Amino acid sequence: MTMSEKKKKGSIWYTITNVNELDKKEYLELIRRVALFVGLGFVASFIVFFVIALLGGIGNVVKTIEDANPLFYSLAFVAVLAGYLLRFLKWLYYTKRLQLKVPLKKNFIIYMSQYSMNITPGKLGRVLVAYTLSRVTNIKTSNILPIVTIDIFTDFLGVGILALVTAIYFDQFVIYVLAIDLVLMVPYLFILNDWFYRIMKRIFKKRRFIETFTLYGDEYFASQSTLNTPMTYIVSLAVTIPAAFLNAMALLFALLSIGIAPHVITSAFVESSSNLFGMITGIPGNIGVTDGSLVALIGTLFKTSFATSSAITIMTRFATLWFGVLLGGVTLLYSFRYWTENKIFKKRGKTAKHGGTKTRKRT
Repeated sequence: MTMSEKKKKGSIWYTITNVNELDKKEYLELIRRVALFVGLGFVASFIVFFVIALLGGIGNVVKTIEDANPLFYSLAFVAVLAGYLLRFLKWLYYTKRLQLKVPLKKNFIIYMSQYSMNITPGKLGRVLVAYTLSRVTNIKTSNILPIVTIDIFTDFLGVGILALVTAIYFDQFVIYVLAIDLVLMVPYLFILNDWFYRIMKRIFKKRRFIETFTLYGDEYFASQSTLNTPMTYIVSLAVTIPAAFLNAMALLFALLSIGIAPHVITSAFVESSSNLFGMITGIPGNIGVTDGSLVALIGTLFKTSFATSSAITIMTRFATLWFGVLLGGVTLLYSFRYWTENKIFKKRGKTAKHGGTKTRKRT
C-alpha cells in the first residue's frame, strides 16, 4: 500500500464512504486524531480561563477557588454525573428500539466513552462510539449511527427547552433563546428525517458522487425511522430536561461553595442559557462564548464582582465540560478491549432483520 493510499484510508472521508469496513487500526487512527483535537481544545479552554482570571485579577480568582467549600463543590460533580446516568436510560431505550443485544456493562462503557468527544464541533465526534457498538453487536455501523445522532439532538432539546422555560420565567432573552432554539434545530432536520435525502437522490441520481451519498443512506434512514417516533421523543424529553437541570445545578453548587445562596431557577437559567449561546457559534465545547456568557450573567443576576464571577465560571465549566471529557476518556480507553474480543471476518452472507430493513450481519 502506497503512502497516499494509507493517508486516504486514515481520512475522515474514507470512514464516511467505508463506514461498515472500519478495522481496529483505522479506528485507533481516528481516535488519535480526535485526541489531538481534544488536546487543542484543552489548550484553548485554558487560555480562555487564563484571560478570564486575568481580567478578574488572577490573585483574587485563585483565592476564591482555593477558599471554596470542597463538599459543596464536589456536589457539582455528583449532579453532573447523575445527569449522565439519567441520560443513559434513553440510550438503553434507543438500543432496545433497534433490538441491539448489548451487555449492560459494555453498553454503559460505550455510552460514557462518547463524552470524551464533547469537545468536537457539534459533538459529532460521538459518532465514533457507533463503531465500537457495531463491533460488539456485529450489526452494521450505518444502522447504529441513528442512536448517536438522535442522542445528540435530544440532549440539545433538553438544554433548549430548559433555557426557554427559565427565560420565560424571568422574562429575559426569551426572543433570543427561542430564535437560537429554532436555528439549531434546522441541521437536525436533514439527519433525522429522510425527506432531504430523498430529494437529493432524485435530483442527483445520474451523478457519480450520489453513489457514495446513497451507499449507506438507505440503511441509516431505515434505522432512523424506527427511532423517529413521538414515543421516542416523549421518553427522551422525560430524561433530558431533568438531566439538563442536574447539569445546571453544577453552577448552583459552585455558588454555594463560595458562600452565595442562589435561587435554583436562576442557576438553571444562567447555565442553560449560557450553553445555548455557545451552541449557536458551533465552536467545539462552546469554548469562549459560554464562558463569557457565564461571567456576564453571574455578575448581573447574582451581583458578584468580576473576580468572583470568573472563579465561579471556571469552576462550573470544569464540572460541566472537562469532567465529562476526562470521564469519557477513561471509559474510551477501557472500551478498546472490545475491539479484540470480537473478531470480524471479511466474509459476509447472512442477513438479519434490523431497524425495519434487511441488514447484513458480520459472520
